[in-house]
Amino acid sequence: MRKIFIVGAGYVGSRAAQFLAERGHAVATGRRTTAGVPGAFTMDALRPDTFPDALREADCVIYTVAADGFSEDAYRAAYVTGLANTVDALRGARARRLLTVGSTGVYGQDDGSSVDEDSPAEPRGFSGRLLLEGEAVAASAPIESTTIRFSGIYGPGRERLVRMVRSGAPVGESARAALTNRIHRDDCARALVHLVERPSVAPLYLGTDEAPTAMGEILDWIANRLGLPPLPTGGVDPGSPQRGGNKRLSSARLRAEGFVFRYPTYREGFGALIDAGA
Repeated sequence: MRKIFIVGAGYVGSRAAQFLAERGHAVATGRRTTAGVPGAFTMDALRPDTFPDALREADCVIYTVAADGFSEDAYRAAYVTGLANTVDALRGARARRLLTVGSTGVYGQDDGSSVDEDSPAEPRGFSGRLLLEGEAVAASAPIESTTIRFSGIYGPGRERLVRMVRSGAPVGESARAALTNRIHRDDCARALVHLVERPSVAPLYLGTDEAPTAMGEILDWIANRLGLPPLPTGGVDPGSPQRGGNKRLSSARLRAEGFVFRYPTYREGFGALIDAGA
């Protein structure tokens, strides 16, 4: 059993907390809003005076704070300043491992090429640049540190592609053709459990399922599963509906360590969502 503290336990972090507790770990979380959340401490990553003793007493800390919005200020606050405050709080504390949730948005490739942990991260916008800056902050921690870059996260409450199909709105040709990458929320949480329990970790992982797939194929599959006609092709084509562009991401490093996806492709993941009433 390990003592785990999760900073910013939201969509992914709260699920990881549940899975960790089920495996016998002692889990505490820090959130700005704690109403009705068992084991949660009220804290703000931007205010070190709110940090509870439980953070400094944990064996492993998971940083899952998300930006409040898509702006440079919001990204800097969540992924750089808040993380720097957390790293400072761990100096001289009990923790021996820091896990940080990042994003594959740091990769600027959009030519359909394959991308893994060794590929160059050359973001094209402020969001990716600030995420990389935050990763450098995490790497400066005085303890073992790793970042897992998740691709497009979907799951209960994040069913945008199903809603797109139900809307019947046309999709442009380049959007249909673009390779997209995703990971189910539960596999994100399970990957964090995997990294908590590993005897040692690499500095970086990609968290993405096993099937980079053209958006059109996914939309057609969802339509067929729902008994609806395929979405028409046409209209104004803004490019891929999913931020992250046209690339083929690989989670081979994570899988080589023994991690097994519960939802290895979009079929298992979206099938479960549709069966649940999405």
